[in-house]
Amino acid sequence: MPWERYRGALPEWESCEAACSTPAPKAVRLFPSRLPESELLRRLAAQGFVLEPLPFPPSVYQVVSEPFPVGKTLEHWLGYLYVQESVMALVAHAVTEDADLRLVLDLCAAPGGKTTHLSELIPHGTVVAADTSQRRLRALGSNLHRTARLNVTAVRADGRTFPLGATFDAVLVDAPCSAEGNARDDPRVVRDLPVATRRRLCRLQEALLRRAVQLVRPGGVVVYATCTFAPEENEAVVDRVLAAHPDLDVEPLHLPAPHAEGVVEFAGQRYDSRLRHAWRVYPHHLDSGGLFLVRLRRAGGEQAEWSEPPLVHPAARLSEEEALRRVRRAQAMLTDELGVAPQHLEGLRWMAASKHLWLHRCAAWPASRWKPTRAWELAGCGLRAFARWGAGEERPTSWLVQWLGWRVQRRMDLEAEQWDRLLSGQVLPVSSEPGFTALTFEGEVLAVGLVREGRLRHLIPADRAEQLREALHRKCGPQLSE
Repeated sequence: MPWERYRGALPEWESCEAACSTPAPKAVRLFPSRLPESELLRRLAAQGFVLEPLPFPPSVYQVVSEPFPVGKTLEHWLGYLYVQESVMALVAHAVTEDADLRLVLDLCAAPGGKTTHLSELIPHGTVVAADTSQRRLRALGSNLHRTARLNVTAVRADGRTFPLGATFDAVLVDAPCSAEGNARDDPRVVRDLPVATRRRLCRLQEALLRRAVQLVRPGGVVVYATCTFAPEENEAVVDRVLAAHPDLDVEPLHLPAPHAEGVVEFAGQRYDSRLRHAWRVYPHHLDSGGLFLVRLRRAGGEQAEWSEPPLVHPAARLSEEEALRRVRRAQAMLTDELGVAPQHLEGLRWMAASKHLWLHRCAAWPASRWKPTRAWELAGCGLRAFARWGAGEERPTSWLVQWLGWRVQRRMDLEAEQWDRLLSGQVLPVSSEPGFTALTFEGEVLAVGLVREGRLRHLIPADRAEQLREALHRKCGPQLSE
């Protein structure tokens, strides 16, 4: 069996084997910046969910029992929680052990679990999230918007050729791997990989890690992580990169979590002795999946310098004057029509693209140092807040209005049955003044709506609207017709 090759290297073999024979418990990570944990736990408990906190990482809970999938709740739809293996929440904490991080790169970011966690842990820093394909970027963007990550810039780029020119305080390489650590959910992942497949994976992993070393500033940190047990994809990859970079050192991690140390010998191969400081988290350690984790420090101590984000999106054919006019119209809409007090917009930055206005809190802008090529493309910066609409008008998005929440004074509270009709494609007759309005349920802002000629319709994207309808059905049950 493929498992047998790890018997000699894996401490507490019987405990690990026993854990792998049962499905991994579901876990969720909460966003205290979005909603206080006590309130979110109260809401979930009222629906019948039983959650148990882990000693570490903080804000991570094991789902003991659930009346329906927690990912189908209204609270998940609102971005107050992220369904994530508890072991994977260690990764962002390994990156942020440094107290003062201004600019962090997540080199393989989709679908966004670790990116959103990094964003939560460094609220005054900037996270650059990169991935290769539009499909993966759509998944990433969906989670960034759902959880309202205003300090994240998303970039389409291959991590192996990510543009040089700017350096980062920290770079995370959550590398593609053989995923043996997911064996509790899918036992088929632990298998004898064809030699060519393993070599291909290892070449990819090594190329990503080498690029990360080029991108981190002197004195900065690179964290390499996989969810596999295979030393060929873990210690062996890091060993080769350490040999090529004398300015790199392996730094011990000080997280309060159970783990085993990295291996320095496997199947006749010896690795750098410093790799004992790497972490191997096996399924029995956190009653979760498997994780390999190592933190590398580049010698030196130079602080990187970055410019501030521009007002105009790099790909937009806009003058600064036109961009500024659009931003002022959007600000006027928020204050005059939706009743958002100006002080609630202080400290926020705007970026104008051809079809959208982005609202963000990104303070650092590495893209000014990247050569303009087709190898990279800016996919987003913060929250897509307004869309071009009609004759030069700006339409607020539901993402924006949902994030503004209680700050929006013009609102319309709808009953469950009204929401059901609205989300099924009907328009509601209303006596409200025409224009945009926040739409709420039990006082919670869910979306933006538009009133025209006494008729109300929602402006939620179709896929999100269907998800919301299902979440409300699960929350309200008999109040809604099937």
